[in-house]
Amino acid sequence: MKRANAMLWIVLASSLPAGATWSQAATDPGQQAQCRAEVSRFEQAIGYIRQTQGNQAASDLKEKLLPAKLENEILFKDGYCGLARHLRDKKLHR
Repeated sequence: MKRANAMLWIVLASSLPAGATWSQAATDPGQQAQCRAEVSRFEQAIGYIRQTQGNQAASDLKEKLLPAKLENEILFKDGYCGLARHLRDKKLHR
């Protein structure tokens, strides 16, 4: 599992520009697109783990980092920008 975590951090570290700034209220379609892109990069990193370590390792890691119940609650309440904010707050975007 440590190897999967290390790979995830490497993938995430290369996915965002260093100076990215984000608004708390993302009502602009451009902001929505940025939020979706950030969430997509997280999912791509999990996909990379799935390809290299297998389905179970990817599922276990994703559940540890972002439990499905919490992900659904955030998406329902705050949408993709809320989820992107959560990923940033938990430092899962790098």
